[in-house]
Amino acid sequence: MRTISYISLVLFTTFTFTSSFAQEVSDKPLTNYEKSELTEKVINSDSQLEYNEQFKKVTRVETGSSEKSPYLGALMSAIVPGSGEFYAKSYIKSAIFFAAEVTLWSLYAMNRSNGDTKTNEYEAIANDNWNLKKYAQWLKDNNFDGASNINIPSNDPVAGTSEWDALRYQVNDCERINFSHTLPKFGDQQYYEVIGKYQSFVAGWSYSDVNVVNKNNYLSYRPGQIDSYMGVRQDANNYYDNASLMSNIVIANHLLSAADAAWSVTMFNKEIQMHTSVELRSVYSSKEGRRITVPFGNLTVDF
Repeated sequence: MRTISYISLVLFTTFTFTSSFAQEVSDKPLTNYEKSELTEKVINSDSQLEYNEQFKKVTRVETGSSEKSPYLGALMSAIVPGSGEFYAKSYIKSAIFFAAEVTLWSLYAMNRSNGDTKTNEYEAIANDNWNLKKYAQWLKDNNFDGASNINIPSNDPVAGTSEWDALRYQVNDCERINFSHTLPKFGDQQYYEVIGKYQSFVAGWSYSDVNVVNKNNYLSYRPGQIDSYMGVRQDANNYYDNASLMSNIVIANHLLSAADAAWSVTMFNKEIQMHTSVELRSVYSSKEGRRITVPFGNLTVDF
């Protein structure tokens, strides 16, 4: 802690103590001997004022800015980053934390929006180009184990309907025997993942030639359009990952701002600690030829 003391605040408003100092200063004229003694006394004095401290009264006061609560500052910034720093009158840091908050939420919203756009794009691709009936027929045509129990409907069932689900259940039974994954419910996130990720579903794509892909080569057969589809899906996931990262940084920004606000308020309180003391000193005035009482002010600022 550094302490700056300003002593020079001498109030030249004087007081005459008619009772306390009447014994030392007489109303009658000074004799030549007394004048000579007084002159020698003043000349030999370093400060030309001879004084004896009569009493000292020290009073602690604070500046016009009252102390602030670090807990309140931390709470404010935990809710709105930067507000606690503003409360502590640390305006630059307040602007930085608040600007970071606005930027992070903007990036979060932008990435979420882009992720939704890409999701709609790859779902539309899958809905238009992957067909359950075609896939089921391919299983039967290639005599996969259990495929004989699949009943292919005459019409192409609409995805998500009860007819579509009935066919999916039959296909799932065959998949459990032959593959590592089964077709999920239409519209699920996993549905859009597995049909592009795993080779067992490759025959269901419109890009696939069922006269080429068969039980023996389906693991290596892969039209380029499927990879393009997976690329769009990956783009969507990247945007969502970025949005998730932004949300995590938002949380960190709240915590950091709260901690900084508590510290800033503490520093603010230390900066405004101020002490004053007032001393009333009995001094000898060569000008007036008598003792007078002079207030001396002392100002100390701790920071």
